[in-house]
Amino acid sequence: MDYTIIGSGVNLASRLEQIAPPGGILISYETYALVKEEVSCEERGHINVKGISQPVAAYEVIDLYDNLGERRDRIHEDHRALKIDLDLETMSTDERIHAAKILHQALDRLSNLTKINASITE
Repeated sequence: MDYTIIGSGVNLASRLEQIAPPGGILISYETYALVKEEVSCEERGHINVKGISQPVAAYEVIDLYDNLGERRDRIHEDHRALKIDLDLETMSTDERIHAAKILHQALDRLSNLTKINASITE
């Protein structure tokens, strides 16, 4: 028996497969939204795909977060209002300093808000 699959999803998957780096996997935003809790991906920007009128947001699959946790010093949290994805092993010294500065600023702001909220509820 022969099977044929047709449609825009199949066309998009085929196009992403064609432009993916050797041995790599590219996925669309729609797929990324379904797997982002389990699979580490890097955004590759919007690409024009033959047969699709609008540019497509493409993401390159890195690995499962479970696998990365065993091999790398990585911090990943993805919640509605909190998104952190740090790969400390690959960050340069300047990037680490910048990340620390941003995280300290966020912590200071969170601490101030917590103090304000605590004083309101008393």
